[in-house]
Amino acid sequence: MSVKMLLKYSAEALDKPILAEVIRQTSAGINILHAELNATKGEMLIGVEGSPEEIERLIDLFKGRGVDARRLERTVELDEGSCMDCGACLSLCPTGALHITEDYSVKLNENKCIMCEVCVPACPVKAIKVFKPF
Repeated sequence: MSVKMLLKYSAEALDKPILAEVIRQTSAGINILHAELNATKGEMLIGVEGSPEEIERLIDLFKGRGVDARRLERTVELDEGSCMDCGACLSLCPTGALHITEDYSVKLNENKCIMCEVCVPACPVKAIKVFKPF
């Protein structure tokens, strides 16, 4: 099973090797997709491969170390009814989550999205929405 999780670090948790500790304690595969950290707070989007039980264990381990951890059901949405298929977002997407099909329509592969939000202001009709629960 593959899911995305959003981790929110407090200032107190930033200087601790929490991610490394959690990785050592589990068999889940963890990939950092996007991170924004500074001296007072931090947010990290991670991709996780593991069983449903292992994913729940990860959440508990992070929360036990003072990190707000949440599984994301939905990270981004392309409103195909509003999208004009202009492609303004395509070259900006660093992961290729937004792509053009053979019929020249813009499509979204949500699994590739890292929630960087670079595409959002590029869309002239605001057809792209990124969901951040924090």
